[in-house]
Amino acid sequence: MNVEIKERKLPTGKRSLYLEYYEKGFRKKESLGLILVPEDSPKAKLANKETLRKAQEIKAQRILCPPKFDVSHDKKRKKVNVKNDITWLEWCDRYILWSEDCGNSKKMLDHKRRVRERIETYLNSKKIKKILLRDVNKEIVSGLFKFMRDKYRNHRQIKNNKGKLSDYSLLLFEEIVKAIFNKAVRENLIGSNPIHELSKAERFHAPDKHREFLTPDELTRFLNVEAESYNQRQVQLAFGLSSMTGLRLGDMRNLRWSDIKDINGVPTICIIQSKTKRAVSIPLNELAQSLLPPRDESDPDARVFHLLKKSDSIAMHVRRLKDRAGIKKDFTYHSSRHTSATLAIAAGADISAVKEMLGHGSVTSTEVYARVNLDKKTRIVNLTNGVFS
Repeated sequence: MNVEIKERKLPTGKRSLYLEYYEKGFRKKESLGLILVPEDSPKAKLANKETLRKAQEIKAQRILCPPKFDVSHDKKRKKVNVKNDITWLEWCDRYILWSEDCGNSKKMLDHKRRVRERIETYLNSKKIKKILLRDVNKEIVSGLFKFMRDKYRNHRQIKNNKGKLSDYSLLLFEEIVKAIFNKAVRENLIGSNPIHELSKAERFHAPDKHREFLTPDELTRFLNVEAESYNQRQVQLAFGLSSMTGLRLGDMRNLRWSDIKDINGVPTICIIQSKTKRAVSIPLNELAQSLLPPRDESDPDARVFHLLKKSDSIAMHVRRLKDRAGIKKDFTYHSSRHTSATLAIAAGADISAVKEMLGHGSVTSTEVYARVNLDKKTRIVNLTNGVFS
């Protein structure tokens, strides 16, 4: 049984800690009654450190002496209605209708309909389109995943990797298929989810922890492209500032002029990060300052950047800018954050300082950026303001 410490965000900005126990077909949670507070002072950081130490102690105790859970409710659920004759595809249709009733977004419903179409494509290839839901076993699902990985091609995106689905698309496909089976288990239509019987090699996985980033030369080319519109220029400037500060897109959307304070003669962004609720203070170097648009002196609380609300639209502008800059890498707006961390570490910055800049809760997350191969390190040494002049 796996035991993990998990966090739950609270409306107050604090984070509640709990333990999650998991093994195949079984998942339980235990509240620890421990709270992490926003790390906006040295005292708060020390308090959180002590709280995490207590959580680790409880976890160690639970691993040595696992609690006994009442699984009688779970056993009752395994009484399957063996008389049901619904096919797998018919159940997929019912699942999509149920998802509509639950208020799923149009985008998510489209994802689920595509999964249904792809399952049907596979079943047609095997000539088992009318297979009953209760007859779908490990071998059928393993064959489906192998088909999606090796044979299926999206003809609408044939120019991208010859239509082969990306690792993230395959992972999303598996998650939706798993949810379809989980719903069937809850409705007592099947005894267990066949995906749980697959080996690790048979399932899909997210790409490795490699984070795409830009070299100083690539970032310079990206910033020097002449923007085609006001919105694109806003994205370009915000991307550049994120590459210097490590701020996420959500923080750039919310950044106001009043958040930029003069500290010892250096303009410094001082904010509470929207995702982690952690306080960060980031001094701005010369390049970062040059990326700030003209300031609205009449309204100190005005937004620094006026970015489009839709992330897809921002991603579109990033793609267009990088294509016009002649950059072959496949990256997104979030790559600006990776760029900031990787360049800082390559330039000799202390990893703990980079951790504070990014607002990471643990240095483990930051260490990923230190594992850059030698070739890439060679390309990004000598990170100074002069590199970008």
